[in-house]
Amino acid sequence: MYHDETICAQATPSINSTLGIIRISGAESFSTADSIFTAPIKSKPRYAAFGTIADNDNKIDDVILIKYISPKSFTGEDMVEIICHGNLIIIHRILKLLISRGLRMAEPGEFSKRAFLNGKMDLTEAEAINHIIRAGSEWEVDTAFRQMHGSLKKIIYEIKDHIIDIKSDIESSIDFVDQEIDLTPGSELLKKAAKIHDMIDDLLRRCRLGEKISHGIDVVIIGKPNVGKSSILNYVLNQERAIVSDIPGTTRDIIRESFHLNGIQINLIDTAGINISEDKIEKLGIELSRKKIQSSSIILMVIDSSTGVDDDDMKIIETLSGKKTVYLINKIDISSGEDVDRIEKKLGSVGIRFSALKGSGLKELEMELLSILAGELPEINNTFVADMRVILILENALGIIKNVLDLIDASEPIEIIAFELQALIDSLSEITGEISPDDVLHSIFSKFCIGK
Repeated sequence: MYHDETICAQATPSINSTLGIIRISGAESFSTADSIFTAPIKSKPRYAAFGTIADNDNKIDDVILIKYISPKSFTGEDMVEIICHGNLIIIHRILKLLISRGLRMAEPGEFSKRAFLNGKMDLTEAEAINHIIRAGSEWEVDTAFRQMHGSLKKIIYEIKDHIIDIKSDIESSIDFVDQEIDLTPGSELLKKAAKIHDMIDDLLRRCRLGEKISHGIDVVIIGKPNVGKSSILNYVLNQERAIVSDIPGTTRDIIRESFHLNGIQINLIDTAGINISEDKIEKLGIELSRKKIQSSSIILMVIDSSTGVDDDDMKIIETLSGKKTVYLINKIDISSGEDVDRIEKKLGSVGIRFSALKGSGLKELEMELLSILAGELPEINNTFVADMRVILILENALGIIKNVLDLIDASEPIEIIAFELQALIDSLSEITGEISPDDVLHSIFSKFCIGK
């Protein structure tokens, strides 16, 4: 067991709701729960028992109480869950009663930390739980769920098996260096090390991609002042998020709002209209717009169909070289089909005929965005919601295996190569938590919710 102390905490959000859940974990879980539960004889492991929580003669609430006996519980310890009414006054009264009986309030993430330390899950699975709770998109929920069931751990163990294989070859060379035994040739060691390099590199790439997707895909709306960028933002979001006015230069700052498209979070960004301005505030907004163009994945270039493509439009378009750009030909409700044809001819590209005022073109825009995402993120369902901790470890591991390749290629002493391979194993073990300093564990679990 991780601690002699028995802990308790609210496992549901701190708002009034229909039901609330209080968790207890530790050696004194059962005895403490029985001392405040009016029907202890009814409660047995993994069965729901109905009764009342009471402080002597003072009844607090009617509840359902469930016991989980070690090691068949979330934490691996004896655990109790009390399902009560979700009024915070009731929850706090029960917690206060538990603390008066010698229990301690759990720290953030302490239940998950105990589960990890008691061997109920590895660190990738524990972190996945936190991602599920905080996920901002369906993709993130699904990916984190797979990780909670070992998808990332499985690949780490597979890579480590390959490292152990090559390390055993090298250590055999050390053990039998003076005997006439066929040893693994350097070319074969290079081949095996190269495979390990490719596996780590591929995993790192998938983790970086997942980390990027978890923050959402930035789609920035740009164009001259008064072409309808803010109206488009409001229409796509179906809410009045940006101020709309006929006065050019109304938007002077970056407005960022998110929506979901086929399970992926899209960060839609309205920018200041790009033009030549003497207004200091507007000039700052324009500079922010230019920076956002460079950092965003997809550009929505808005053209006013009622005025056509002019030199100011073309100057903006010239800055979009190499960017995934969608042309939105807006205000088609006040222009003709011939006007739009002329615009597309000048652009040398087909645009999406759009009217933020009348509400047309949204379906076509969504289909175009999905098409771009399918090309940009072909492996979206084969990625991981890794945070910077995992990415930095993988970057370090990639550096180690590159060094191993150089050492083998240079025919350096096999003892040095074996040492580097062990360092590589240790590095990857930090991802799953087989090797993790206490301060690292504290940093990880302190980001969890209390009660999880």
